[in-house]
Amino acid sequence: QRTSQNKSSQIFRMTSLDHQGGKKYGQLRKTQEQNLDEINKSYINSGDYDDEEEYPDLNDRLEAYKKQFMEFDEDNSGDIDIMELKRMMEKLGQAKTHLELKRMME
Repeated sequence: QRTSQNKSSQIFRMTSLDHQGGKKYGQLRKTQEQNLDEINKSYINSGDYDDEEEYPDLNDRLEAYKKQFMEFDEDNSGDIDIMELKRMMEKLGQAKTHLELKRMME
């Protein structure tokens, strides 16, 4: 039991340090933003979304999606995990059960 408590407190300290900000956090956010910008560029340059009528304001929409994703990807992992999805749905006023969240992620 003591070993699991030590591991838990080590994980907590590492996690809490990552959320305090600082240079490492800033670098992580910058890298994530650059990666998302590259993904957005690939959509813009693919030629699949050139129709202005069908995809109006594509650049603005992709930028808005990027900002929303970065807001909800709290640990900057590049993925939205189940707890981040839970908080996102609660923030949107659409609280879900754990089972509903798992189904959404399938």
